[in-house]
Amino acid sequence: MNSTQEQIEQFLNDKNNKKYHFNNFEELNYKIPSGSLNLDIAMGGGLTSGAHRFTGVNEGGKTSCALSFAKNFQDHFGEKAMVVVVKSEGRLSQNVLERSGVDTDPNRFFIFDCNVFEKVFELVRNLVMENKDERKYMFIIDSVDALCRINDLEKGFDEPEQVAGGALITSVFLKKMVLPVSKMGHMMILTSQVRVEVATNPYASRGGPKVKQAGGNAVKHYANFILEFEERYNSDIMFTNPSATRIEDKGDPIGHYCKIRFRKTVNEKTGAQVRYPIRYGRTGGNSVWKEKEVLDMMFAFQMENKKGAWISFSDELISELESNSIEYESKFQGEQKLLTYLESNENLSNFLYGEFKKFSDAI
Repeated sequence: MNSTQEQIEQFLNDKNNKKYHFNNFEELNYKIPSGSLNLDIAMGGGLTSGAHRFTGVNEGGKTSCALSFAKNFQDHFGEKAMVVVVKSEGRLSQNVLERSGVDTDPNRFFIFDCNVFEKVFELVRNLVMENKDERKYMFIIDSVDALCRINDLEKGFDEPEQVAGGALITSVFLKKMVLPVSKMGHMMILTSQVRVEVATNPYASRGGPKVKQAGGNAVKHYANFILEFEERYNSDIMFTNPSATRIEDKGDPIGHYCKIRFRKTVNEKTGAQVRYPIRYGRTGGNSVWKEKEVLDMMFAFQMENKKGAWISFSDELISELESNSIEYESKFQGEQKLLTYLESNENLSNFLYGEFKKFSDAI
């Protein structure tokens, strides 16, 4: 060790300096998957420690996606995992929790019903900085928009709130806590809404209304990933009779595509869009429609041949299936027939899912 290294080590180990830096904490390079192969591949394997922001329209899937990450966070860290959900909006149904598959055992899951900035941030700081049980925490603040400051809470309804008061206190909190949260291996997801910008220039709104992310600019700066959940249209909904041409003849909705736009990433995917299928009625962390996503990825990776309405497996895929002793039919009339077959042939769908997951894990 040269003199410069010795000088740095001496500085780091000085008792007056230790409490102000985090060099003594070993970096945890984990990645928590979402449950969607498409999303995980686009994210480079999943979410890492630190702060992340989920923003977007109402019912876009922000909370459900955050809880899917929470379920996989628990699976990754086992008994050391503790998920803390701040329910500031006052809604988190048992149905949503059951769909996510998150373990709601009080030793691994806690809901904090609070809409006060100072108290939410105080809880996060205390759990992170006084972590006597050496737990790994995942915080979901749902949502930042519904939090208010103590001073504003005690005002009358006719008294104005402090301008940008929430954004200011969020900025201070993140400035103090993002580094320890990240270095100590914890994770934080902050959800927020998108709002339409009011244009002062009448010519500025060409191309549709512009939107902005609520909650101030500090979250944009400190977040590793910013995922914007986009609006759902009729074309994103899947029905029992998808071949019908008229919407009224398509039958009941059985699922939809969740669409996400990357507004900030750590892997050069900023601006890209990802979508993944959700199947209604599934619980236990199985709401992502695995067979439908496998089908979509088969088309994306050109693992099939299309001739008119007929679809057949590629020669490379057939060779792979045969070498792994996977039974299969190789020709189907239409995507719906192939999807139905994937749902009925668990060995085939699990094998294909596993092959795509290897690709995701290798990123």
